[in-house]
Amino acid sequence: MKHIISLITILTITCNAWAQAKFPYDSVSHTSVYTQSYRLNPKVKMEDVYASALDWLKDSVRFTHYNAEPPIDTIKAKKNKRKAEAEAQFANPRPLQIQEPATNRALGMGIIRYYGSMNGSIKLLYIKYDIGIRIHDGQATITVSNIHYFHYHPASYKQVPLYNFSGGKPCDEVGTLETLIGCENFRDEFSNLALYCNKEIHAHMEHFLSMLKQKKYVYESKPGSPAAAKPAPKAEVKPAAKQGSTKK
Repeated sequence: MKHIISLITILTITCNAWAQAKFPYDSVSHTSVYTQSYRLNPKVKMEDVYASALDWLKDSVRFTHYNAEPPIDTIKAKKNKRKAEAEAQFANPRPLQIQEPATNRALGMGIIRYYGSMNGSIKLLYIKYDIGIRIHDGQATITVSNIHYFHYHPASYKQVPLYNFSGGKPCDEVGTLETLIGCENFRDEFSNLALYCNKEIHAHMEHFLSMLKQKKYVYESKPGSPAAAKPAPKAEVKPAAKQGSTKK
C-alpha cells in the first residue's frame, strides 16, 4: 500500500511539472515575455543601482548556457568548419549591448544552445534573447523578450526545419519563439525545451535579485507592516495559445 501511495505521489509531482513546461505568453503584446520587478530601498540612488545592473550584464559566462554537447565527429572537416562558424556566430563575449543612462535602461543578450537528439524533431537549437533592465519609479525591472531560435542538424551543422515524425507541416529552421509555439507538434520534446529554457531564464532573475539584495538595494519593510506582503507589480503572463506558423 505504501508503494502504491509513493507511486501516486511521484506521478502527481511529475504530471504537475509536465503541465507547467510551457513558455510564457504575454496576452497584451502577443509575445513570449518573462518579466519581474523588484521594489527598491527609497534611500538608494538610482544611478548606483543602474551602475550595478550594467556590471551584472557584463558577465559573458552567466548569459551563455548549454544543456549538452552534440556528438563529436573528428572526420568530417566540412561539418567541423560549419560548427566553428555557428559557434562563432552565437558566441557572446560581450552580453551588454546597449546603455541608456538618461533613462536608466540597459539591454543585454543571452544565448542558449539546446541539444535535443540526433533522431528527434528538436536536434540542435541556438536560442538568442534580449535581457532588458530598467530602473524606474523606485523599482528595478528585468525583462527577457525578443526570443529567436536557429535550428541545426548536428550531423552536418546545416540549418534544417523541425520535422515531426507523426506528419504535419514542419517548423521553420529559423524564427521567433512565437512562430515555434504556433507550429509545435512534438509536445514531449517541446516540454523538455521549455523546462530547460524556463530554468535558465528564471535563474537570471533570481541572480539579479540576489545581486540587489547583496548590495542592500531591495526594499525591506518591517515585519507585520502592510508593505511587507505587497510585491512589486509584474506583467501578466499566460500560457501560449495556438497560432499559425509564418514562413520567414
